[in-house]
Amino acid sequence: MKPRILTKNLKTILIHVIIGMGLFYFLVHPFTMVLYWFEFNNTAYSFTLFQEVLRERLVEAFTFKMVGMSGLLTVLGGFLGFISGLIWINIKQKKDLINKQERLLQRDINELIARGEDEWVEFKSSIRYDYYRKTTNRSLEGVIAKTISGFMNAKGGKLIVGVDDDGHVLGLENDFKTLKHKNKDGFEREVFRIISEYLGRKASFGCHLSFYRHEQKDICLVDVESSLDPVYVKDGKNTVFYIRTGNATYPLSVEETVEYLKIKKT
Repeated sequence: MKPRILTKNLKTILIHVIIGMGLFYFLVHPFTMVLYWFEFNNTAYSFTLFQEVLRERLVEAFTFKMVGMSGLLTVLGGFLGFISGLIWINIKQKKDLINKQERLLQRDINELIARGEDEWVEFKSSIRYDYYRKTTNRSLEGVIAKTISGFMNAKGGKLIVGVDDDGHVLGLENDFKTLKHKNKDGFEREVFRIISEYLGRKASFGCHLSFYRHEQKDICLVDVESSLDPVYVKDGKNTVFYIRTGNATYPLSVEETVEYLKIKKT
């Protein structure tokens, strides 16, 4: 551990210990004496009597004859403060780690968009909103399914939704408006519905969604794992096999699919 971090952690623990000792000495100790008085005297509790006893006990609590009890409670407060300091440091370290990972992920998404589409990355403007017709277009769902299946049948890849083919960030706001639940949760449920409906429920296990803010707009990253089994797109009564090649997704004929799967298994 670096000296600066160690010093900072020791300072945090010391502050918690001092606060714990102070709380137990100035608050817990007097109130404990009041509770003992009521229990020892077997007296019915009333707020007026409590105030009177508290005033008396406050004076007595800090006298020399109570140094033993106050000392024990102060040590206990210091110990609990020490534990509290350790927990605080642990929470802070986890929070810092999460923030660091989020910054790295944000940098990665920025680099992916800047690099453009390739064998591993595909941009889609939306999952349902048609930017040309300015309305909802459910046929776009099939395009999303084809891209995901192409990645799964190849080496995997990343589908970024909310970015057009030229890398311009459009965001998800227009897609949100087409959903029943107009937020990220609704969007995520819709993506997994598309995957389950077009590719089968099993394909959902190989897809992981993350949301990012880029240029003040929300975008979605679908991280797609490569599948050991072939993944087909259900297109009406037909099932089609798609493969990712270069920066595009292509359908294969039955013969081409058979040959490709033979090569993939070897």
